Amino acid sequence: MSAPEISIIITSFNYSKYLDRCLRTCINQKNVNHEVIVVDDCSTDNTDEVIQPFLNDITYIKNEKNVGVAESANIGIRASKGRFVVRVDADDYVDSYMCLFMKTYLQNNRDAFCVSCDYTLVDDHEQKIARKYAKIDPVSCGIMYRKQLLMASGGYNSDFRHREEEELRKRIGDFYNVHHLGISFYRYRRHNNNKTLTKEYEELKV
Repeated sequence: MSAPEISIIITSFNYSKYLDRCLRTCINQKNVNHEVIVVDDCSTDNTDEVIQPFLNDITYIKNEKNVGVAESANIGIRASKGRFVVRVDADDYVDSYMCLFMKTYLQNNRDAFCVSCDYTLVDDHEQKIARKYAKIDPVSCGIMYRKQLLMASGGYNSDFRHREEEELRKRIGDFYNVHHLGISFYRYRRHNNNKTLTKEYEELKV
C-alpha cells in the first residue's frame, strides 16, 4: 500500500464523548489516500475504550503526560506520513469531501503555504448555530498545510497551550500565506467544555 498523501491529526484530552463521531468522519474521507492519527494527551476519561473499535483504521498515540494541544499536534505531525496535514479537534467533525477539495486546491495553487475552509458552528446536538467564514474568524483546525513547509517553519510553539495557531501566524509573518476555500467543510462544536471559552484562553495574549 502506498504512503498516504494526507494525514489528519486529531488531538484529544478527555473528549471521549465526542470522539466516535469525529473519528468516523475523518476515517471516511472520500477519494483520497489518507491516514488518521489520534494523539491522546493523557486523558483520564474512557478514551481508550472508545478508541478500541477504530484501532485497525488509525494510528493511536497516547502521551505519558499532559503536554497541551500545541505539542500534541507536533507529535502527530512528526509521526505523519502525508505530504499534507490537517488538524481536527476531537470534539468536532468534518465533511467527507474536505480532504479531497483541500488537497486539490493546494496542488493547483503552489504559492499557498496552507488553505483553510469555512466552518459551521453546531451545538451539542449537532444543530446549526451559524455559518462562519475562516477568512474573517479563523480557527486553528480545518487548515491543510504542506507538511514540509510547516515543519521547516518550526511547527507549533509547545509553550503555547492555547492560541497556538495565532502564535504561528505571527511568528512566520508573510510566509504564512493562507488561502481560503469558501466551503463549510468543518463542523465546530460549541459546548460548555470548549477550550476557547476558558478564562485561561481569554487571558493569553499572542
